[in-house]
Amino acid sequence: MFSFIKKIFLFLLFCSYTAFSQNELAQEIDAILQTEHPDKEVGNKEKLQQLLYLLSKQNKTTKTPQLGNLYAEIGKYYYKNKSNEKAIVMLKKALQIQELYKKESLEILNKTRNNLAWIYSYEGRESERYKVLEQLLHDDGNDKYTLNAGIDVAVLETKKGDFYSGLNRLNVLLARNNAIDEEIRLRTVIVWIYGKMYENVFVSKKPSDFQVVKKHQLKIEKEFNNTCLNTNDLYTAYNNLANVYDAFGDTETALQLYSKVESYYKTQGDIDKSLTALNNIGLLYSKQGKHKQATRCYQEVIRGATAIAQIATAYDNMGYFLNTNVPLDKIPYFQKAIQILLEQKETTFTVPSLAIIRESGYQQDLLVYLVDLAYHYVEAYKKDGNKAHLFQAKAVLYRIDELVSLMRYESNTEQSKLFWIEKGVNTYMLAVEVCYGLKKPDEAFYFMEKNKALLLQENIKLFQAKLELEVPKSLQEREYKLHYELMALNKQFQEYPNDHLLKQKYSKKHKEFQQFMDSLQQKYPDYVKIKKGIETITIDKAIATTISNEDCFVTYILNEKEGYGIFCTAKEKIMFKISDVPAFQKNLVVLKDYMKQPILDKNEMVHFKQLGYDVFKSLFPFKGALEKITNKKIIIVPDDTLLNLPFEALPIRTNGVLSENYLVSIAEVSYLQSFSVFEKIKQKENKPAKKLLAMAPYQFENKALQELLRSKEAMEALGVYQSSDIFTGKQATKENFYKYSSDYEIIHLNTHAGIDSITQTPWISFQKNQLTLNELYGINSQAELVILDACKTNDGEFASGEGIISLSRGFFYNGSKSVLASLWNVNEKAGNEIIDAFYVKLKQGKSKSKALQLAKTKYLKEHQFSEVLPYYWASFTLTGDTESINISKKMSYVEILFIVLLLGLVLGYLYYKKKRFFLKK
Repeated sequence: MFSFIKKIFLFLLFCSYTAFSQNELAQEIDAILQTEHPDKEVGNKEKLQQLLYLLSKQNKTTKTPQLGNLYAEIGKYYYKNKSNEKAIVMLKKALQIQELYKKESLEILNKTRNNLAWIYSYEGRESERYKVLEQLLHDDGNDKYTLNAGIDVAVLETKKGDFYSGLNRLNVLLARNNAIDEEIRLRTVIVWIYGKMYENVFVSKKPSDFQVVKKHQLKIEKEFNNTCLNTNDLYTAYNNLANVYDAFGDTETALQLYSKVESYYKTQGDIDKSLTALNNIGLLYSKQGKHKQATRCYQEVIRGATAIAQIATAYDNMGYFLNTNVPLDKIPYFQKAIQILLEQKETTFTVPSLAIIRESGYQQDLLVYLVDLAYHYVEAYKKDGNKAHLFQAKAVLYRIDELVSLMRYESNTEQSKLFWIEKGVNTYMLAVEVCYGLKKPDEAFYFMEKNKALLLQENIKLFQAKLELEVPKSLQEREYKLHYELMALNKQFQEYPNDHLLKQKYSKKHKEFQQFMDSLQQKYPDYVKIKKGIETITIDKAIATTISNEDCFVTYILNEKEGYGIFCTAKEKIMFKISDVPAFQKNLVVLKDYMKQPILDKNEMVHFKQLGYDVFKSLFPFKGALEKITNKKIIIVPDDTLLNLPFEALPIRTNGVLSENYLVSIAEVSYLQSFSVFEKIKQKENKPAKKLLAMAPYQFENKALQELLRSKEAMEALGVYQSSDIFTGKQATKENFYKYSSDYEIIHLNTHAGIDSITQTPWISFQKNQLTLNELYGINSQAELVILDACKTNDGEFASGEGIISLSRGFFYNGSKSVLASLWNVNEKAGNEIIDAFYVKLKQGKSKSKALQLAKTKYLKEHQFSEVLPYYWASFTLTGDTESINISKKMSYVEILFIVLLLGLVLGYLYYKKKRFFLKK
């Protein structure tokens, strides 16, 4: 007993001594730091030596908070003495100890992290800085270091092109911080990000962004004088606001803001910032055709600026708006801008490597200059016919492709990825134009593939990689559900940043999502880290893996001004140009409108035939086109406004009976988003346990949705197939879809569908609830075929360079191999006839594309007058894999009875024969 008490006493004595000694250490550190010296530099050296001496006396095996603080102070003073590498070593040691006391002293830990991140920034080690700041943010503190880290990370993400990650972070901080100084500071940084997004001329404008920026502007201007922020922050915000106003065409307000900024910084003696505004003023003058005033602005910037970015921008602007019709005169300006930014002194220009561009830190600026350079090389070729300019343009365009791909890959949000995909669109068209001029269809095909569904391809690859990690389905579904709930709230909060209730909801949802992802990372660390790039298929591989001797394909690239296509069979490649694209686009609008009409009068019918035939000739302009596709299976990879055109409904002649002169009468047609996407789709091996899942609510709790009177009949027809499960009425619920949809080879949904008028998100309805596109992403489908037997299931918001964000996209994302979907409101009677015939042909062993062709031609043969118009039969299109599916009917009771009787007769006959044989013996 005495021995035990003695041990307790010694332990308490040790703890008391340790506490005393550590308090003494803290006092000694404070005493050193409070010492003042008239010469600051000498004082810093003396303090460092004293701190190091103090460290030498410590027992370093005892990891106390005070020892951690000592390491942190030594690191800080190494930095002050310009020994950054030693500072980093000491700060890392401090962090190792301070991590042990995180719960009690998070702010002290975050201060050390902040100092280490700052030194990494000073050393240009941005990736290491980013990691430290991410760790700081992960601990979700409530101190100034967490706020600063959030802003710093948002700025870093913006600089590498991940604008929306930056905006999302700042919106989360804005939702959590109510102090006026913090709120206004965050709003100025948000405005800075929008200013960066819109400072370049080749980005499409979203009116909603303009409204968001204006709301932030009102709050900043109203409250700024009530803060302790530096006035420079206000004028930085004004400069960024001017960028946005300029992008949206309000040049008067932009000029007022730029002039205000220039005047302020001149009075402050900040030459570089005043010249930044002057550069922008020059750009406005250039756009207004005031070339002399603009040139004076640019020349003043070139003479007076010390920042190379400003000088380079001035050269690029001068070249782009140079008052000349000779493109070759402009090219040296772009080359000069690139060389200045890369600090190259060579007289001969060479296209910089991706590594050099990345190391420069000016990726976004260089992208603008490279695009300007490539465009003017092409313009020079058009002027003088020298093909050397096309080869120069091609070299630059490949570098642009690498750069855009890098920025897209390094972005973490879908919005940022779509931003960079869109930025690549016009340059990919330019690249295809160059390849057409050089007669290089193989390279043109590469750029056409890069122009289509890159994000979908990346997401499919990512989803397949996650499946390999065997994370439970319920967790994946919860991740997607929380993610898209958070994104929806984020979008609302961006539009209404002053709504306090929305602010609370958004902050709460973000915390819920973060906690879930933390728990997921602990259980499945590799799952959260997965990030997959994309591979672009070559034209030869597309031919080898997709088409046989009886097949062909055609792929397009199109915008409002230009269009090209490549037609391929197993033996030939034909590249062509679509002529007079502006007129073609106008015709296409009228034609698609005709296709959606249930009735056309006599004049409209004549016009429809002629217009449809003209569009067909524009899309297949090469010699012998009709003969090359007759009796063939043709795969179409559309683009832009062709994405919602049913090619099979194009008239191939203007004379004769209309029902016999559609493209569908001579060819089976299917579609792909791109060959690269299809290659990813094929790689997933589906193993469905059952054959057919069909769901038809036919009556809906939402009374705005009309009752589908023919659904019961349609479902009864499907009930005859083996291994089929039919859910109708109140059984056709969203919950049952979630529960069973992963088990079937064919999924058939007979219901209503549409697009949310506010969010533009596609949905499909079950008996009680709607299922949105976002909710589809978390399902692991085993389906070889999904039939979306509803209206507008192939419709959705168009994203430039990515395609239509439709329900079909969601099913491809989650593993489905092919989707049969509709382009417009389906006539229920005609739609059911075509789907019934489609199943019959599948049962006969036909491929999916052949079955659909035969179903449609059967309908056309059996109907006449207005019922042969595309509205009735052409809405359903097949995208993806076209291979056949084995389906067979269940045996009816009559068939079973017949077989039993037949078997009985056979057995009776055999018994009779056997009995007679033995009797004879």
